[in-house]
Amino acid sequence: MSNRAALLEALRARALRIRRDTWRALHAAGSGHMGGSLSAADLLAALYFHYLRLRPDEPDWPERDRFVLSKGHANAALGAVLAQAGFVEDRFVDSFYAYESPFGMHPDIKVPGVEMCTGALGHGLSIGLGMALGARLREQDWRTVVMLGDGELQEGSNWEAAMAAAHLAPLRLTAILDYNKVQQSGHVAEMLGLEPLADKWRAFGWSVRDCDGHDMGAIVDALDALPAAPDGPALLIAHTVKGKGARFAEDTYLWHNNAVSEEVYEKALAELGGSAE
Repeated sequence: MSNRAALLEALRARALRIRRDTWRALHAAGSGHMGGSLSAADLLAALYFHYLRLRPDEPDWPERDRFVLSKGHANAALGAVLAQAGFVEDRFVDSFYAYESPFGMHPDIKVPGVEMCTGALGHGLSIGLGMALGARLREQDWRTVVMLGDGELQEGSNWEAAMAAAHLAPLRLTAILDYNKVQQSGHVAEMLGLEPLADKWRAFGWSVRDCDGHDMGAIVDALDALPAAPDGPALLIAHTVKGKGARFAEDTYLWHNNAVSEEVYEKALAELGGSAE
């Protein structure tokens, strides 16, 4: 097996575990946001186990890359990847939304590896821009990556940050859009359409690339090609499927956020090739 094939196989295994542990966390809480967590699993696996420069045993390492989950309702997946990466213990996954647990419905900076409390949508890109500017002012080379949701792009603050980022370049800032095309109340195109999305970002001065957000090879290639432009911000549009991995939850707003009974949990794990045992 080639080095690339081995890498992709390992990352796919990481993503599968993220999906299983996302359902595990939601089952522990009894409910939560699964749709956008599951669509982001492959992207998170590639970021944390291939692209981002991090030290789980030293989460405040000054030279670390910064990652902001602006779509904070996908925190079940973020907690799953932080546990898998070693920022927190595995049992952390079972504390989701528990009394006094820092692992809630949205990210909390009390958790090692979390850079920003998010969940009020539309703020992550602005904060990420500040982090990228901080690196330049300190003459550091850390990279800043912000993961956005597509429904989140209906927040005007994203576009203010997008306009400012191109104006304030050079900086090392990448936005990744988890473009699953479904938001809390329906399909994005029906609620408030975003297209022509790539053209809009290019008009703001960003370099834009898209990929299949579930094709690990395509994700790795897109990340390895960064920065797409040497001095300006970059957007990666990752085309994904809401609820990926559990067919009953795919491509529907009904599983943006829902209850997770024992029956639902077992059904989800069975589709992912595992069991609750």
